[in-house]
Amino acid sequence: MKKTLFTIFILFFFGFALYFPFLGEKEFQGEEGRRVLIALQMLENKEFLIPELFNEPYFNKPPLFNWALAGFFFITKSYSEVTARFFSSLCLILTSLFLVFIWKKLLTEYKKISFNPSLIEILIPGLIFLTTPEVIDKAIRAEIEGFYTMLITIAVYSWFYFYEIKNKKITAYIVSGIFLGLGILTKTFQALVFFYLALFSYFIFKKRLKEFLSIPHILGIFTYLGIFSLWAILVSLKIGFKPFILAWIYQYLSLAKAQEMSFSQHFKAYTIFAFLGYSPWLWFLISYKNKNFTSFIKSNPLFYNFAIFSFFFFFLSYIFHFLFPGARLRYILPSASGLIFLSTLSIYYYIKQNYLPENLKILFLKILPLINLILLVTGFIYLSFSKYKPEKIFYTFYFLFFIINLIFLLKNFSSPKYLFAFLLSIVFLLKTLYVSFYYPLHKEKMNHFRNGAFKIANIMVNKKELYLCQTTPHHLLYYLKYKYKLIPHIYYLKTCSNLPENSFILFREDNISEEILKNYKIYPLKIRTKNYFLVSS
Repeated sequence: MKKTLFTIFILFFFGFALYFPFLGEKEFQGEEGRRVLIALQMLENKEFLIPELFNEPYFNKPPLFNWALAGFFFITKSYSEVTARFFSSLCLILTSLFLVFIWKKLLTEYKKISFNPSLIEILIPGLIFLTTPEVIDKAIRAEIEGFYTMLITIAVYSWFYFYEIKNKKITAYIVSGIFLGLGILTKTFQALVFFYLALFSYFIFKKRLKEFLSIPHILGIFTYLGIFSLWAILVSLKIGFKPFILAWIYQYLSLAKAQEMSFSQHFKAYTIFAFLGYSPWLWFLISYKNKNFTSFIKSNPLFYNFAIFSFFFFFLSYIFHFLFPGARLRYILPSASGLIFLSTLSIYYYIKQNYLPENLKILFLKILPLINLILLVTGFIYLSFSKYKPEKIFYTFYFLFFIINLIFLLKNFSSPKYLFAFLLSIVFLLKTLYVSFYYPLHKEKMNHFRNGAFKIANIMVNKKELYLCQTTPHHLLYYLKYKYKLIPHIYYLKTCSNLPENSFILFREDNISEEILKNYKIYPLKIRTKNYFLVSS
């Protein structure tokens, strides 16, 4: 019990130390503003069934993430960037705890006798997961991926735990079905892709495909469809099925047609950025060419099945999304736990053997520290000529990063535990260096939406109402209405032919007519890369 509590404490403390610093420095980017606005609108309007942006239904995504984020806002009584982003951090820390739970159960079953694994052996998958760069990136954003990854990870590996380890087939499908249903209510039916890519391939490989047609599986299907139907039926009774079904179909077509990104961007995302995003843990896959390690895996059927299942889960998800030119790299994050467990198996083996193969010693303990030191020297030269001077804490971590890499380069370490600690510290320090340098810089030089909100408020002076002409710049509106409470009343106009009198109306550059430009007082606004016009009527 004490070890379990200590495990929980370590993962929460490490995750907090890794994710929390500078969390609120950078203004919202990407989809953060939209996700937060919808949640806040739910709390304000008491309309939870149908997601809305200023009384306009938003069906591109189902509402579960917005419900969860709204609940977090309600509990914390805070609507800040820190609160919104920390919800993602919390979800991924909880995911790391779940991975450790599954791993510990697997180790216990592997020994089949009274077994007391060391703390470091238990923590391996949780620490790897928390320090995977793609996971870190989503843990510090107020977006849907962290919450969604938690649901899919629990759905997939709870199935493996109950089905393959505990031999409780009905429980396996019911529990996974519950979380798949929640996944559908978070990001549509893509949730089923992750589950069935792993499950179907695993059954084919094991020559057990007939189990796919079992009664427990049918019960699982009814479970996730039932959870989805509870929401879908209530919505259909209010506005019908058509609005959200059409919105979801459009999302799928956009994914297939690459409407949001070019093929070259997609290719770079799934090659260079995928390699960086899942390093350094991705590199441990070379261990599967090691005969001693593969013999160890094959000698235990449970480890072997676990590795095969994890392989299908991650790599088939990767291939599936790679084939769709509109799929962003973040779309495969829910399958990251497959890679984490594949890496965990190899690290666990080396720690148990207290042995590192020569290729890993050279790669991790010689080449990697040398590359890091070269990057540090290059960075030092850049900083010497740069006008921007980072905060003092940046230089503290910079020096610490230099010392650690120098020690590992000069010393002949060969312990797998030292290697594991080195990689954890490298990722931790790199992330800290990044946020302590870039986030304050962003706040100083690129505060587009925060500054834009104050600029609009200064133009409007004491006016408390703003109308939106067929535009919802979500980041800007968050800072205007909720963060700084500059404009308490914001309304969306479906048509802008008749403008409200004695009011201010915000137009995008592409939807303002020549007539309005001639007949009304206009305030041009440049906010980041977009041009707006604030019209006084």
